[in-house]
Amino acid sequence: MSERVRVRRERPSALSRALALMLTMLCVYLATLGTSAAPPEAVIGTEDDAPRVTEEIAFEPAQAYFVSLGTFATAEEARIEAARYAPRGAAGYVLETDAGYLLLGAAYENEADAQRVAENLSAAEGLSCTVYAESAERVRLRVTAAEEHINLVCEAEAALRDMAAETGDIAMQLDRAEIDPEAARTLLNIASGRLDSLLDGLRAIPGAGENEVCARLITLVEQFQASLFVLSGENSKTSLSLSGKIKYNSIEAALEHMRYLRELNAL
Repeated sequence: MSERVRVRRERPSALSRALALMLTMLCVYLATLGTSAAPPEAVIGTEDDAPRVTEEIAFEPAQAYFVSLGTFATAEEARIEAARYAPRGAAGYVLETDAGYLLLGAAYENEADAQRVAENLSAAEGLSCTVYAESAERVRLRVTAAEEHINLVCEAEAALRDMAAETGDIAMQLDRAEIDPEAARTLLNIASGRLDSLLDGLRAIPGAGENEVCARLITLVEQFQASLFVLSGENSKTSLSLSGKIKYNSIEAALEHMRYLRELNAL
């Protein structure tokens, strides 16, 4: 009679299974690290004899909170309401969104400040004020250019965001009667001069007008510098009217700057 040979299969222990799972997860993690997306690359022109360097630069994330005075079905309706509030110190900035046309009154760096103002306006004016937020993520770029040109681009990007906030502060100081319109115009003229100096440097970069990083940045700085120059000579009848115009341009600069960061992240 033949004998059957039985083969005993050892089942892996719970510890063995756990170790195998951990090893698999570690391999996946290491593979992910190895394939993480590199930052987009940009080449900025230089003179033929100018030495180039390759550096990774970063533009920090940006975020702002806006007090919305209402949402409207059409841009025309929003502009009619804007004309009512702009002489009273509101920006009257009309922004198209998926929800409709928002009428923005002012911008704040802090959400709590925007929320407090929205609640106060709702109670005092009988409005349904809300807080609208816009943001842009941090930008990483690997740039090849003359080092002085890389530094200039970084300086201009930082100045754009800083001066949008500074001009917003000038408007708030006017609202609180901490400065008069003449002092506000002087501060705006100084800010315009600072941006003008940056523009001279940016425009001198070879091929800057065709470069995707520089060209858009130059346009933004030009627009903001021009608006500040006009405001510095603005002969508004009241402090509130001047304040509203300053807030409008501060909001415009902040929103355009965030769009620029999003465009760079999409490269």
